[in-house]
Amino acid sequence: MFKLIKNLIGLAILAALIFLALSLWQGGKPFRWFGTQSREAGEVLKQKSEDLGQEADKLKKKTDGMKDTTKKVSEGIKKTKDTIHDIAGSKNDR
Repeated sequence: MFKLIKNLIGLAILAALIFLALSLWQGGKPFRWFGTQSREAGEVLKQKSEDLGQEADKLKKKTDGMKDTTKKVSEGIKKTKDTIHDIAGSKNDR
């Protein structure tokens, strides 16, 4: 546990030193670039997730249609089976 805390403190100190060095060396330019790249990546991810959501909706509509069709067909088969048993009689009706 102490090793983890020690590593986290070391990482925080290292991050602070890198931030200070970049700030003194190039000002806010690298941070603005990172923010811009993050925003662009976020917009791309947002658009792609919207596209994926639309495709998922289309797929769900298709599968719901298939389920309804399958249900209708199975109900039709059951009705046909019952009709045939009523007309011809089953082996268990003796």
